[in-house]
Amino acid sequence: MSEQQIAPNRPTAHKFKPTNTEATSPFGFFLLCVYTALVFIRPHEWPIFETELPILRTFLIITFIFYVTTLSPKKWNWQATIMVVMFFFMLLSEMRARRFFSDLTFVTEWVTSDILPFILFLGFLVSLRRQRIILFISLMACVIMVHQAWFQIGDPLGMGWAENAIFRGSGNDAMMQVRYVGIFHDPNDMGMFLVMNIPIAMYFLVNTKSFMIRMLSLGIMAALFVGIYWTGSRGSLVGSLAVIAAYIFVRFGRVKFMILTALSLPIVGVALASFRTIGLEDKSVQDRLTAWYEGIQMVKYRPLFGFGKDRFLEYHSKVAHNSFVTVMSELGAIGYTLWMTFIMLIFVMAYRIAKLPAIEGPKGDALRQEQSLNIYLSIAMIGYCSTAFFISRSYILYFYVFAAFVAASYMRVQKSYPQFDLKITAATVARVAVCSAGSLIVLYLIIRFLLTIR
Repeated sequence: MSEQQIAPNRPTAHKFKPTNTEATSPFGFFLLCVYTALVFIRPHEWPIFETELPILRTFLIITFIFYVTTLSPKKWNWQATIMVVMFFFMLLSEMRARRFFSDLTFVTEWVTSDILPFILFLGFLVSLRRQRIILFISLMACVIMVHQAWFQIGDPLGMGWAENAIFRGSGNDAMMQVRYVGIFHDPNDMGMFLVMNIPIAMYFLVNTKSFMIRMLSLGIMAALFVGIYWTGSRGSLVGSLAVIAAYIFVRFGRVKFMILTALSLPIVGVALASFRTIGLEDKSVQDRLTAWYEGIQMVKYRPLFGFGKDRFLEYHSKVAHNSFVTVMSELGAIGYTLWMTFIMLIFVMAYRIAKLPAIEGPKGDALRQEQSLNIYLSIAMIGYCSTAFFISRSYILYFYVFAAFVAASYMRVQKSYPQFDLKITAATVARVAVCSAGSLIVLYLIIRFLLTIR
């Protein structure tokens, strides 16, 4: 009797091979949602729940384990490579500063607080639906922040249910600035995050047919602007104006942009007049210009590798109040070029998706949705860059999360529409790197100009 007759139903070897090489890991994405809520909402740092347990770090590790073991295929792009290369240049900065790895706390934070989250969001956001869920969590975090700020504003002592406001100035110049907990403990951090979420609220507003969602989006947008005003962050004010200007330009075109800008100047003037004083004679502005000057001197002294990540305060009494100057002085010209290349690739990807031709059918509808998402994400990045020019937030976690949003969308479009040539080549990255290096000269000239007129 033949072997086939003995065991006719025995599976052959090829039947054990997987028929699907993709595994989207739904539970891994659920863990990512929990991690996102912990990062943005931070309930574990509320006084009522505050604990010494490393909850955030624990969920990061667990989510990464599920990423490694259950998600397939893994995602990687040029930006992830740049972040890894920056890690090694940070080590070189430590060696150049002759600390020789005596304290790598700041460098290791780059891995746990920036590289790993970027990789996780890049990998798990395999669909537009997933990305919308994460964006919704981000907006809900903003609502909670503004709600807590409302309690601070309503209390004469600035006491909120999660954190107390801070007071700056004295007498008639005294001003209450709201803040949140954790990485949003500084009004500037909270303000920047609110600025970056304005385009997200706009995205939900224009991409729904539901009247309730539209009203909810409008309400959230109003809360965001009020929250920004309450932070008293001048950098966030500039960022919000940049976001509005970018939206008008994208939505209405160049001609209408110029007309609407001219018509809105009186409103902007009133807003600036009711905000904290902005002028070259202001002491805070003078301190910032002085810090920028020190940053120039630092990059002149150690032009290649700088003084080390998060080391600016060790050489100057105040932070640089400029994310670009911070990277320039701490990581040198090489680190700055890498960091700017990372940022500029965000806009390269968003621009390429926006310029794709329209196609018919369901795939065309899906492409238009991705294009709309990228428009508003790029506006959020404009908000970051504008705000970052006035505060030192070069390594803040939520910026790299938003960068991963753009990269994940780009990779989805690249996979779904192979007929379009969306591959980012080494030549493209090289050209972007040259422009990034050139921006260092532009930054230097801007600072020199501001120093001459102060």
